[in-house]
Amino acid sequence: MPESAPLAICFGEGMVALVPATAGALEICRTFDRSLAGAEWNTAIALASAGVRTAVISRVGDDGFGRFLTAELRAHGVDDRAVEVDQEAPTGLYVKELSPRADGAVEGTMHYYRAGSAAAALSPRTLSTPAAAGLLAEAALVHTSGITPALSPSARDAQEALFADRPATRLLSFDLNWRPALWRGREDEGKALLTDLAHRADILFCTRPDADEVFGTSDPRALRERFSEPRYLVVTDPTGAVAFDGAERTESDALDAPVVETIGAGDAFAAGFLAGVLTGLSLGGSLARAHRIATRAIGSTRDHVD
Repeated sequence: MPESAPLAICFGEGMVALVPATAGALEICRTFDRSLAGAEWNTAIALASAGVRTAVISRVGDDGFGRFLTAELRAHGVDDRAVEVDQEAPTGLYVKELSPRADGAVEGTMHYYRAGSAAAALSPRTLSTPAAAGLLAEAALVHTSGITPALSPSARDAQEALFADRPATRLLSFDLNWRPALWRGREDEGKALLTDLAHRADILFCTRPDADEVFGTSDPRALRERFSEPRYLVVTDPTGAVAFDGAERTESDALDAPVVETIGAGDAFAAGFLAGVLTGLSLGGSLARAHRIATRAIGSTRDHVD
């Protein structure tokens, strides 16, 4: 795509997901497929699939999993030049456990192995490397999530730097992504931090359950009143979404599509909405694009779109 096209940057953790070939308890699963995962990386791939010029700023280990992840970014048309390679810390991964559901779909449970990973060492220095600084200088939008500041104090500092030091021409997108396991023992701290970041974003995404847990309400009208600063506010649940552009409000239903597993659907949805914003679609058009891309994530046990 042309270099003059708007650039979207996704900042956060990339991981390898090991997904069982069949549903069942991990102790009986013998074969696993390898896949790219991580909220911001999933969003980056979906953005690129929507025709948006996209890059990732992150860190991986100097290992086979790290090389796999960066190769996957390139294969999907995502710029990986600002993904640092850590010579000592490993690439994080998680194992997905699949449980059959009565409706024919599967429920995914994640088991994480990310402590001490290369991505946990994200820091303000990551943003100041020549590759990252060059990309940020031309970015029209940066997307990140509530997962990143939970990884480590240095990752939190890096995300704070993104929010604090940005030109008025760069949109900042924030997906709440509340992960209680990452904030265990410091839940109040996490909720306060993510609430502060939500107020400072230009585009805010949250699911109703996450909004209830962190903000104390999932009512879209109440959330719009509380979070008046973001131009765009998008509240989702499995049945559809409510979106605001300033005072304008639009609702839409989720598309009727076969569901294999829902992990990663929110990341794809966010990418579709952001692609609509960057290409000048209306609020309703951006929502429609978000739903279309989300259906591509629920049709497999991978976390990202093809």
